[in-house]
Amino acid sequence: MITTIFLGLPLAVLDVSVDLYLLYQVMSLKNNLKIFVLPRFIVAGIVLTLVSSVETVYHLPSFLKLFFMIGFLWWILEKDVTRSLFYAIFTLSFTYFVELFVSTFVVGELLRIDHVIFETIISYFCVMPSYYLLLRYMTIKPSHLLISEHTIVKQQKAYMVSETLSERERNIVKEQHHLIILSNIMMLCFYLYSSVVKVMTDGNQDNDKYMIFTYVFLFIFMLYAINVKYKEWENQKLLRYKDYLVSGLTTYTQEVDKSYQSVRAFHHDFTNILLSMRETIATQEIGEIKKTYADILEKSNIILAENRQEVAKLANIKILEVKSVLSAKILQADMQGINIELEVPERVDTLRVDKLDIVRLLGIMLDNAIDEMAELEMAKPTIKLAIFNKGLSRYYVVENRMRQEKLQTKLLLSEGYSTKSKHLGYGLTNLDAIVATYPWVSYHIQAKSYTYRIELEMRIR
Repeated sequence: MITTIFLGLPLAVLDVSVDLYLLYQVMSLKNNLKIFVLPRFIVAGIVLTLVSSVETVYHLPSFLKLFFMIGFLWWILEKDVTRSLFYAIFTLSFTYFVELFVSTFVVGELLRIDHVIFETIISYFCVMPSYYLLLRYMTIKPSHLLISEHTIVKQQKAYMVSETLSERERNIVKEQHHLIILSNIMMLCFYLYSSVVKVMTDGNQDNDKYMIFTYVFLFIFMLYAINVKYKEWENQKLLRYKDYLVSGLTTYTQEVDKSYQSVRAFHHDFTNILLSMRETIATQEIGEIKKTYADILEKSNIILAENRQEVAKLANIKILEVKSVLSAKILQADMQGINIELEVPERVDTLRVDKLDIVRLLGIMLDNAIDEMAELEMAKPTIKLAIFNKGLSRYYVVENRMRQEKLQTKLLLSEGYSTKSKHLGYGLTNLDAIVATYPWVSYHIQAKSYTYRIELEMRIR
């Protein structure tokens, strides 16, 4: 029996390698492959190879393979049932469909070759090209196949929108969830039915050509519908993000107007204040002078709030989106009793990255600082923000105190890690991903001596 099983190992290895590579691509693990995922892929490969070799040699339905694939995904996706089911069924059914289509129509009908081993090998090697062609001509990204809790959290961090979904967004998520369920049922039925038919007909499925074509049509239609729902949901996120920018710009305008009104009031009352104090000063009674001075300031209602002074410094920033998000963050910090010291010595009227990306980068940097300072017990918590040019580079620097004496940079950049309570640690991971798309942009983090400093450098392209 052992000898018989090992005869099927080469085909089983090829089969499992194709499945796991497709799974790796569909789950978009290329940029987010954690250290512990690779060993789990190796373990899954060994187990699935043994299971597949047994099924291949004894012509058993691929039930065990499906079961182990779902279990493997449940293991690495932190018990996320929805994602585990969808990715497992999608990977196995797509692989099986391509193999069946190629062996039946290409090798059998067009090439007229009747050789089981040749059919199997050719069909395996056609899986990934078919997958890439499907994505290319349907303009689908693997990461856009499923709106999950994981995706929602990452998008909220990326677009800096509130954690509460809008009614429209909730409806889109529900609609896509229903499509996912229908798609899972359809793919599962096809996969199980085809596995049973393959065993019963000893691999000959010539009578199922119409069923294959029907499945192709339904599969592509469901995939397209799922992708459309994701794009609708993403568009809603962009609309909320634009509302966020408009809100920040409105707040900035209001604060600048209040500052201007304060200056006008001070200018208007300045002469009267001096006149009213002249007689008091002539008496040379220091106590009376102090009392009169305090009364005049109280009645004049001159507002010289610190946050407005900082907002006024944004005059050098001519990019409305950047000005908007910075003013919003300054006022957000002020509401939590945190002061942001702003330094923009030079005019900023050009950007070296996309507007959306610079806003996301600044939002991540300031959100991390505000969140940390909110949990740090200090009399006057202060965040320093500087935007300046040095040589041919432009720098965006955020500095704040932190609770720990020292932190490892690699640990801060790992997905899911956070030093703050009730945070999932996606901020710096998103920052790293955005910076990676611009070869002329880099960042440097220092976290020592109870001081956290992140420096973003943008060179000329």
